Amino acid sequence: MKLTLHLRAILCFLGLACASAFAQPAPAPQGPPVKIAIANFGPHPQLRLLADNFKAAILAAGINAQFDEDHVNFDRTLVPQLLNKLASHDPDLMLTITTPLTQTAKQVLANRKFPIVFAPVTDPVRSKVLASWDHGDPLMVGASNMPDLDATCEFIKELLPQAKRLGILYNPGDDSDNAFADALEQIAPRHGLTLVRVGVDNANDIPQRVQSVDGKVDAVFVPASSLLQPASAAIASAANRIKLPVFNSDPGKVRNHEMLAAYSVDWPQVGTNAGKLAAAIIKGKKPSELAVWRAGPNDREVVISAKRMQALGLTLPDSLKSCNCVVE
Repeated sequence: MKLTLHLRAILCFLGLACASAFAQPAPAPQGPPVKIAIANFGPHPQLRLLADNFKAAILAAGINAQFDEDHVNFDRTLVPQLLNKLASHDPDLMLTITTPLTQTAKQVLANRKFPIVFAPVTDPVRSKVLASWDHGDPLMVGASNMPDLDATCEFIKELLPQAKRLGILYNPGDDSDNAFADALEQIAPRHGLTLVRVGVDNANDIPQRVQSVDGKVDAVFVPASSLLQPASAAIASAANRIKLPVFNSDPGKVRNHEMLAAYSVDWPQVGTNAGKLAAAIIKGKKPSELAVWRAGPNDREVVISAKRMQALGLTLPDSLKSCNCVVE
């Protein structure tokens, strides 16, 4: 693993990814304690990274925060119970992590008095979380994890120049998955790619669905899906058996050489910017005065697995040899 990538991963985990070596220390917490609830969907490294950076951004703003955090281990049936439990502790603000949690919170906690910041919701309008990207509603705003899909397709073609058909695994019952697949379907043809949609509504069906595209696609993309990411090992196992290149939204699955490559939104930045939105609200801003945070061209992370390249018989293009993004 390259040193810069190793250091970045460590710093991200510590919630310091955006701090330089010469950054000024965070201001001392002031004022009465602010109770912040964090409702997480499950114990996933990227979600943990997001939550850690959310908390770091709030503390960096000098807020005297007390965090009350829990998750449902990816069991949707437990989400209402979790939300009601956290709400019963009278938080001043709540962070909801992932689209399913945020959608449920909007319904279950409709009569709440406290604001909610979400992170991430891929498309808050498509998910019916907000009416507009440009501003929140009176008690909700947050951060999206939609990456730059033009740049994503460019990267796929750069690494696999002969690729013509790109499969996408997605959950047809998830609004964020549908929003991602729809957006990619519009953009892929600009880059000489035809998108092949592969619906998966049950993690147990993953091996069969991956096997079904053998010989029909040149690579497959896995979005930041609340169904698919926890089952990434099954996706990798099925794809590697048929030597199918996999592009993932989680760089961690590339660093451990399960999958070929990731062109991902910078997850620490999603958490940091959600934390900045929360800090602004705590300091007096209304959610309706704030826009949804969206990733810019530089808010991305690129990782390529050298081991998967070798296993697939691929050669790194000259254009990527100086990317400092290859893990050995």
